[in-house]
Amino acid sequence: MRTFWTYFGIFSIIVIAIQAFGYFSADVHDEFDFLTFFKQIVIVLLIATITSFLDRRKKKKTYNEKAS
Repeated sequence: MRTFWTYFGIFSIIVIAIQAFGYFSADVHDEFDFLTFFKQIVIVLLIATITSFLDRRKKKKTYNEKAS
């Protein structure tokens, strides 16, 4: 679960940086769209879930071989 929150935090920071850049570079500052922000957070949630699942599967493949 720790890897999920790590990936979620990283991807959320990227989304917030993109939103802040779009907000400050817009001509009119009333263009912040909460629906788009919500969609991006849902996408981040899905990507973080998939990435943490794949990362967990990769770590479980350890081989214990005895030295002869």
